[in-house]
Amino acid sequence: MKTKLLSILMIMVLMLTLLTGCGGSGDAAAGDGAAAAEKVEWKLASCWADGTFMFEIDAKFCENVEKITGGNFKITPYGVGQLGAATEVFDLVQKGTVQAGGDWPSYWAGYDDGFDLLATTMFNFTGWDYYLWIYEGGGLEDAYNYMFNQYGMRYYPTVACQMESGIRSNVPIESIEDMQSMKIRLAGKIQGLVAAKLGITPVSVAANELYESLQRGVIDAAEYSVPSNDVDLHIEEVTKYWLTPGWHQSSSVYGAMINQEAFDKLPAEYQEAIDMAARLTFQEYTAKYAYNDAIATKTMIEDYGIQTTSLNEEDMAIVKAAWEEATAEMCAGSEHYAHVWESMQNYRATVADYRDALGDWGFGINLD
Repeated sequence: MKTKLLSILMIMVLMLTLLTGCGGSGDAAAGDGAAAAEKVEWKLASCWADGTFMFEIDAKFCENVEKITGGNFKITPYGVGQLGAATEVFDLVQKGTVQAGGDWPSYWAGYDDGFDLLATTMFNFTGWDYYLWIYEGGGLEDAYNYMFNQYGMRYYPTVACQMESGIRSNVPIESIEDMQSMKIRLAGKIQGLVAAKLGITPVSVAANELYESLQRGVIDAAEYSVPSNDVDLHIEEVTKYWLTPGWHQSSSVYGAMINQEAFDKLPAEYQEAIDMAARLTFQEYTAKYAYNDAIATKTMIEDYGIQTTSLNEEDMAIVKAAWEEATAEMCAGSEHYAHVWESMQNYRATVADYRDALGDWGFGINLD
């Protein structure tokens, strides 16, 4: 009997020791002076070059994980090319070669069209919409993890930007007809479908060749990214006009892919730390992104004299109709695209009355 009691006591002590060592205590996982907290080291392969704003977001996510766990869970970010090309990041994470990857989900539309809507929309969501949909409207599980779980991964959005700049050019664009006679750099699958329906022939130009292509007249116009990223490429130096709003890409989301098997091996506190770190990064950098874009817009218009143009209501209606037609075709051709689209539409149905009630104050108005 004594032997049996002693065995039970020994097992209890062993279990307590293991729980402490695995970060079973929330205080231990938070680095509350508990030397026995489990040490974990991961690698994150980013799609972005070290030194860029986008890589900074990936690095901040990693930093937040380390801080939340008191330094016990460290994720080291690597810029694009250090562990693999941007096009290889998905495979690196899926196969477990690295545990995490920083990305823009539309890069993986070649694997499945359903990834496209997780990254960006045309004529649709703002960054605020993405935020509400992801964290309150069910989008995180019903769309992001619905897609990434099928490939052995989980997903944690880390930032949403607002509307992309629009089309930059050296001659004013004021109609669809103007665009039909121009060589325009335009990226994105559904954007290409819409362009074809509008009689526009997009051309492909790498970002690092954009400045020179516009300067030399190799292309007549281009869309690239949000205003702050356009300024980083100095596009305002080689263009005079700016077609707004950026209906081709009304917002974008970026985030971190996590290998599911690696995630499952983590103590619960570290799993929670990943979620918390992503949310903190999302809040901080979505604000930074929007404010940087406001400053960049002011710089382009007031310091460089960039002139903005827009399409008339009739042409905008034509563009919207082409987008709706292309969206229906995408949904018909992809079960997963249709699933994500339905989740987005469910969110829209929930907020529609409130959005109408907000009127002009959805993002505020400029006072004359």
